[in-house]
Amino acid sequence: MDKKMLVDSHAHTCDEKFDADRNAVLNRAFTSGVKYIIEVGCEPETWDNVFELSQKENIFSMFGIHPQDSSKFSDDNFNKLKTLLSDKKCVAVGEIGLDYHYDLSPRNVQKEVFIKQMNLAVEIEKPVCIHCRSAYDDMLKILKDFKKLPKGVIHCFSGNLEEANAVLDMGFLIGIDGPCTYPKSDKLREIIASVDIAKLLIETDCPYLAPQLYRGQRNEPSYVVEIAKKIAEIKNIPLNDVCNMTSANTIKLFNLWE
Repeated sequence: MDKKMLVDSHAHTCDEKFDADRNAVLNRAFTSGVKYIIEVGCEPETWDNVFELSQKENIFSMFGIHPQDSSKFSDDNFNKLKTLLSDKKCVAVGEIGLDYHYDLSPRNVQKEVFIKQMNLAVEIEKPVCIHCRSAYDDMLKILKDFKKLPKGVIHCFSGNLEEANAVLDMGFLIGIDGPCTYPKSDKLREIIASVDIAKLLIETDCPYLAPQLYRGQRNEPSYVVEIAKKIAEIKNIPLNDVCNMTSANTIKLFNLWE
């Protein structure tokens, strides 16, 4: 790859914050070097919109129930989720996991729904995108109980180096987002420095977590290059190499196609 290629491996452009200019945001991304966007549907009420958007060229989807919405889990939702996951443009189950920062759903319910969705991913042989916030001990315990684990990524990694090595040893990749550019994110930058770039994905999680250059503003897929720039700086390697290597990682993990 001679030219710089970028993939935003985790975006929420169906969010209402993009209602006024969604097409312009997507066009800006695709004209600035972003080849693919993976749109995330992790709330049942957004699934239909995500499905519709993902039918566009170079946009893929993943579907799941976010840990904060675990209390919304129902048989009807689970059946619809299975249908959505069978779509040819759907590349993963996600985002799923545990979030003890806000505790918007009871922790026992979060664990139950997480395990059900992990089992589903194993059954249908699709990768997972795992959200984990303030819950790494419980996440690791759950993952260690699986005899067979799907491939996947720990989205917006926020653990420590020991936890990073633990998930890497299980075969997961690590998602790097805008916080790597924040002045106080030394711990995350140390992890980036120590982890092989073959194990990293870059993602915006837009409209959240805008890189430092745009901090306080709405994040968008075209800003994924700012994350690549920071990784290149940390690892002291060319920007094009970071863009192309992390894109190759994403394409391989999620089996993206033209």
